[in-house]
Amino acid sequence: MALAEALRVGLTWDPDIKLHMESANKQVNGSVGLAHNVPFTFAEGFTVYLQVHIFEKPAYTVLLGRPFDILTESNIQNLQDGSAIITIRDPNTGRREEEAKF
Repeated sequence: MALAEALRVGLTWDPDIKLHMESANKQVNGSVGLAHNVPFTFAEGFTVYLQVHIFEKPAYTVLLGRPFDILTESNIQNLQDGSAIITIRDPNTGRREEEAKF
């Protein structure tokens, strides 16, 4: 997550837990810390709590990666018209949600 976004939503983080992430252009950036149990709410009040690394100026606002995919058993079905159907599972209830993106 971008530091600006973390500040905007009022997150706090542990500055002692840091990692280095390599971008597609091979640039390596260190995080400023780790925010614990950050709630991300999706459609229908579906909330997932994630551990979020905070970076000063990444090329994204929030990057959901493999840990999110594994936790939610996410699936993206890409359609010929360029749209997609995203399916995620609530790890607390097992309920599945689908959302179309255009």
